[in-house]
Amino acid sequence: MIVTHSHGDHVGSLPDVLGRASDATAYTGAGDIARITSPRPLVSVGNGDRVFGLDIIETPGHTPRHISVIDAAGGLLLAGDALNGSGSGIAGPNPRFTPDMAQANDSLRKLATHSFETAVFGHVDPVEGNASALVATLAAGL
Repeated sequence: MIVTHSHGDHVGSLPDVLGRASDATAYTGAGDIARITSPRPLVSVGNGDRVFGLDIIETPGHTPRHISVIDAAGGLLLAGDALNGSGSGIAGPNPRFTPDMAQANDSLRKLATHSFETAVFGHVDPVEGNASALVATLAAGL
């Protein structure tokens, strides 16, 4: 399992999941590991790492070592809370829950350099079709 970041609404069930899946390994950004309660050690990942054939991209800002995941073959971005859906569009991270907006905006610009058709977020419905173009437009406006 891949954990995008340490906030409780994203890791609250981790102890139960890992307790039931005794052979499962959980991966997350190194800087978030100390903030996550887990029944066994988590594996740190970052830029350039691949897990389950998926590319890991460090997207800090929302948390110190937030990560996003890209399935290049499937054209899918799992943004966690580095991005949010906004109606049929895409918005940046929620400033209310993001302590470092400058870093989060840098992460948004980094995501804009990738190609994907669909973006999935930690909250709200995914955006299907042309998602990377929407992220690029959002990044250009920063």
